[in-house]
Amino acid sequence: MEPLTMAPDSHLIARLDALRGDDASLTNGFSNHLPMALAALHALGASVDRLDAFAAAYRSQLRPLPPSQTPHDFPAQWARFQAMLSAEHRDAVLRRELPVLFEGLATAAFHGLIRLAYGVRFESISETAAGLALLAAHRRETPRPSAPGSIGAAEGLRCLAQGPALEGVSFERPLIMGRLIEVMARPAFLGAVPSLRIEKGADRAWHSLAVTAGRLYRATGDFTALHLITSLHALQVLWPWIEDREAVLQRYWFAFCAAYVAIGRPWPMALQPLPDPLPRWPALRSAATASSDDHVIKLVDSCHVMAHSFDPDTSELPVLLQACAAQIVDADTH
Repeated sequence: MEPLTMAPDSHLIARLDALRGDDASLTNGFSNHLPMALAALHALGASVDRLDAFAAAYRSQLRPLPPSQTPHDFPAQWARFQAMLSAEHRDAVLRRELPVLFEGLATAAFHGLIRLAYGVRFESISETAAGLALLAAHRRETPRPSAPGSIGAAEGLRCLAQGPALEGVSFERPLIMGRLIEVMARPAFLGAVPSLRIEKGADRAWHSLAVTAGRLYRATGDFTALHLITSLHALQVLWPWIEDREAVLQRYWFAFCAAYVAIGRPWPMALQPLPDPLPRWPALRSAATASSDDHVIKLVDSCHVMAHSFDPDTSELPVLLQACAAQIVDADTH
């Protein structure tokens, strides 16, 4: 896959740097999406005034970055990676740190991975450091699949849906990360996930995951499925710095399956109806830019970039992701 970084923009970088005093979580305990949303708005073509207006409206949810209590907490790790990236070349830092950090790539419901990718994509030192810090400070290992054999992405979900191992599964935790932790801790789940089939190469395997994530979102409109698309976009951005791509994809596949179980194992995945013809990308980008919902903004940005990475004559991904973007825009405006 081709690198997806963009030339740094001084207006965006200044606004991201200004968020250096904000915590990684909001007053309600959810993840702070403001830096990612501002970067996505910029990518979608929003004006500087629109970025400032969005930030002003979001600010009431923010809480200040607390003083560091241990060398391993988020404030300390953010400062450590900020200093590291200021002293060393970004590429060297990523190649050294990612192999260990990506053992926990689903940490914080994929938000460390996603925030890191936005930092790298827009060449923001502070946001690259923040993403690395999230992965380090809240690291929870994402296991590799351990069941015998290997399987394709869509077939793997069908087996999880129709197999007996997870019948009657229920959850106590309401948030994505809590549910992922619950699923990944279940012995029945550990024994039900075989390896992702990768014999045709890591790029093809990533593509199959992206198609399956798009279909899952089209079928459910689910918040967790949305994060599968945006986290796959994050992997696409970081692809040039990932050395053992097959190992990373296996851990990601395990987390992907956990997310599918957390959603409720929907099968068959019947796609929701959409207008015909689909809205074009300029209209979708404009609608996302005007949205007050950071997840609408981020999903449309990710779908737009990923869709334009492939030829619609040889891949179903461009039209599928355009449909995902249209679906969330339609839900946001009605």
